Amino acid sequence: MMPSIEAQRLMNGFRSYQLIAAACQLKLPDLLSLGPKSAEDLAAQTDTHATSLRRMLRGLATWGVFIETADGRFAATSLSDHFRSDRPGLRNATIMNSEEAYQAWGDLLYTLRTGKPAFDHLYGKGRFEALGENPAAAERFNAAMVELSTRIAKAFIAVYDFGGARTVVDVGGGNGGMLVAVLQAHPGLRGVLFDLAQGLAGARAKIDAAGLADRITLVEGSFFDKVPAGGDVYLLKSIVHDWDDDRGLAILQTCGRAMSSEAKLVVIERELPERIESPDEALTTVMSDLHMMVVLGGRERTIHEYRDFLDQAGLRMTRAIHTDSEFAAIEAVVAR
Repeated sequence: MMPSIEAQRLMNGFRSYQLIAAACQLKLPDLLSLGPKSAEDLAAQTDTHATSLRRMLRGLATWGVFIETADGRFAATSLSDHFRSDRPGLRNATIMNSEEAYQAWGDLLYTLRTGKPAFDHLYGKGRFEALGENPAAAERFNAAMVELSTRIAKAFIAVYDFGGARTVVDVGGGNGGMLVAVLQAHPGLRGVLFDLAQGLAGARAKIDAAGLADRITLVEGSFFDKVPAGGDVYLLKSIVHDWDDDRGLAILQTCGRAMSSEAKLVVIERELPERIESPDEALTTVMSDLHMMVVLGGRERTIHEYRDFLDQAGLRMTRAIHTDSEFAAIEAVVAR
């Protein structure tokens, strides 16, 4: 009996991923968004081998990414639109993960046997150390984080009340995607963008382009050492999940030391379900949890686990706000 199509798709998953990663690098979803094109036209525009490109496009058509038309051309789909470079989607994350992280997943058994990240085992250094040594990779990482922040910021801003706040400190905020969105939505707020030098790369240009140069202060530093004091709201978006328990706890404690008794910490992270009831709804968060395990040594958490984790850091969770996404905004204050 022939294996089911579902089983065959699972077995071919590594191939489909490399196909879509190559398509993203060549910006094929962008090119086809302008209308159907032949493989020859696309090859000329992307400096690729036409016959090989046609075979690759047909492969993507079997996954519903593109359509092969009756006249032999290829056309975009609603699926390929998620991988375009001119809108928030999955393009930058796909390219970023197709490199060292993809290789680390090939060493999954090491993580399963030891409980340690395969990335460190494979490369002899942690993921963030590697990014610090590779500006091009760091740039791709930042682009992926901006892509994510653009999507999540809208969902977060729609549900979180900044009433009474004057200064927002975005801890580990990269080039400012989240902070820019928050300040654009709340003209009365000022912001502090805090990160390492490589994280802040491109931040000034983004802030200037948004017309927020007079409202955002850039501060360079490590959230393991010290974060800027004086904030009313401290944001930690997609930070805690990157690290093991000890270092995640250290980040929360550093924030707690900078906070006044009135300040609020908002941890914006994916909400891990207590159990898998809906595979489709749980997919993104559970796969992110596994990615943290294999590549960074971190993890996603349930709301109850975040409550306990914050308590260990000397912080008291006040509420968990669900958003129109897989992310939740978990608010806490200093437990004094």
